[in-house]
Amino acid sequence: MAIRRYNKDHLRQLAPEVTLVRPRELEHKEGDPLVFWTRHELPQLVDLRVFADGDDGRSGGRKGRRVARPFTGRPNLIAELAPALRALWEYAAPRTVAQYMQALREWWRLFDVVEGDLADHGVPSQKVRSVKDIGELHRQRAFDDNMRRGPFGAVLAAINIARKAQGLRQLLWSRPAFRPRARHLPPESQVREVRIALKHGWFATLDRWQTADELLAGREPTDAEELRLLRNYRMLEAAQLHAGQPRPRKDEVLNGRNASSFYADGFSLSDMFRGRYPDAEDIRYAFYLCLASTGWNPSVLLTIDANSGFIETHPKDPTRYLLRGYKARSRSEQYSEGLYKSQGSAGVVIQTLISRTEPLRVQLRKELNRQEFEYQRMLRDGEPAEQLDAQRKVVTKLQIGVSSPWLYVATSTDEIVWLDPNLSVYAKGVNGGEGTSFLDGLIGRLNADRSRDQQIAPMTAGDFRDAFAAYAYRISGGMVLYVMKALGHKSPQSTQIYLNKTQLNDQSVELFRTFSNALWSEIKVHKRLDPTIVAKCSRDGEANAVERARLDSYRTLSRSRIGVGCKDPTRPPAHIAPNFRVDGRAMCHVQRCMLCLEHAVIFPDSLPGLTKRLAELRAIQRRMSVIAFLESSFGQEMENTELALSGFNDDAVAASVRDWESRIYDGTHFVIDLDGLQGEA
Repeated sequence: MAIRRYNKDHLRQLAPEVTLVRPRELEHKEGDPLVFWTRHELPQLVDLRVFADGDDGRSGGRKGRRVARPFTGRPNLIAELAPALRALWEYAAPRTVAQYMQALREWWRLFDVVEGDLADHGVPSQKVRSVKDIGELHRQRAFDDNMRRGPFGAVLAAINIARKAQGLRQLLWSRPAFRPRARHLPPESQVREVRIALKHGWFATLDRWQTADELLAGREPTDAEELRLLRNYRMLEAAQLHAGQPRPRKDEVLNGRNASSFYADGFSLSDMFRGRYPDAEDIRYAFYLCLASTGWNPSVLLTIDANSGFIETHPKDPTRYLLRGYKARSRSEQYSEGLYKSQGSAGVVIQTLISRTEPLRVQLRKELNRQEFEYQRMLRDGEPAEQLDAQRKVVTKLQIGVSSPWLYVATSTDEIVWLDPNLSVYAKGVNGGEGTSFLDGLIGRLNADRSRDQQIAPMTAGDFRDAFAAYAYRISGGMVLYVMKALGHKSPQSTQIYLNKTQLNDQSVELFRTFSNALWSEIKVHKRLDPTIVAKCSRDGEANAVERARLDSYRTLSRSRIGVGCKDPTRPPAHIAPNFRVDGRAMCHVQRCMLCLEHAVIFPDSLPGLTKRLAELRAIQRRMSVIAFLESSFGQEMENTELALSGFNDDAVAASVRDWESRIYDGTHFVIDLDGLQGEA
């Protein structure tokens, strides 16, 4: 299926060329030293004032509901740590900053717990007001409460920097031991089912866009539903022209009409926009399909810059492409490849999205320029730091949107939205209830049509990368270095974490168990060690008496001059040797085994003999007339020989045939052309 493209210029006036102001270092006088901006490519505003003022546990909650454990404020302590935290976080990614902030909260709560426990037991204690008040008691409490290794080390580094600045000795504490968690990998069949569902969802989006383009280009509607959709698409075009924006507001689409009559007449904002742009569900189908195709981390896909050359033609094959992403955590590039003709491959999906949402991106560029000019004006006018920070947040958000390939339209807001790399928006569901993820909703719909014993297990975005690693591990025969290259890791240790999954571990244990049982059973019962039998038992569990007898008979088969086994060399078929007299002792002297479908058995080591016969047949063909060759049985023998050789390595076959043809040419090998009675050099 292909998307038909039409040369339509009716929206060109809505998206004129705009010169984008390049991102620059936006400097301003800082107010509170507890508030600062990071210098990451996705800048983040860090506000440490909550650690000075304390948190009552109700911030962010609804209707006064407690949403987090409270902690008391420690203004002097956070003031001492702030310079160290600023140095440590200066170039950290937004998600890393969020993790560090959570680590600080854990330590602040730990200080409260220690002080409260001492007070309950009547033990006088000094309140932690400075880094010099942090001691061995707090370290032990962190270990007793099973504080994770990451939060422990993150805050300890800042504490030691602050202590060093005050001339205090370092806290030479060992971090808690690394606790590997069990990683449950969904079965490959279930991952494949989910991937197929994602592909179907994306192709449904492409079909919808194709239908909309065809209707707007003049194709007659085929039914009442297409007629209704065409009316919706034309109303959206009218609203776009009137508003001068590719994404008009809801009131601009309604144009003074009552909402009830608007919907009663068959109009729908959702249908209008879905014919032009992706919606929340479409963008998630596309995003998860790219995750499943590349095996990348979600953050790598989310930070692809739509304005950069993230895709290029493969240097060795013009039908393929190389997709390039950047993994900030390891500071390394990630690569994936695919076919240009495949509309379900990651590179083509992203290119299609960027092309489809370009009018939205141009609208964002215009808004970004306007907001950046406003920020510069505020700088010149000396606006307060808090207002500058708020305006810079707006600029930073728009910079992310302009470069994001994951733009989409949601009817719940008049703004253009996208999958924000700073948040896990991509995981949120669009059809399920509150708290339901997109994958939960998709898998729930799949399970509704499956029996109880065939239910697909819950999955997360990270499972696609785990499944990709498991697939690479399996096809490579268990090569960790191959998986390391496929995942773009810098060290085998990182790769080993991905391979340390319950399913793979269970498979390895089961394989070792069956191999050991087969090995010792062969030695104990049969007093021998047969590698073929051991391999058969390791794969299938056992080798029965019939299979063992078949193996023995194959091994004792007589071989012809071309290395092919014969089930009954004393009884060649009449069409092979019509004059042969069967006496139970005489052997087939013709040995044109590729015509003997009844008795021929091809072995893995039959390659040299088969290529020898193919070279002979080609030599026979060259010295016979075309008619004579066609009327003989040599043509059928050549066809059968080529068919048999198709099961071997192509390069090995070609090299062996060339070798035999060279021997025939220089006279060191004599061609046997008829009855096989002639000798062989």
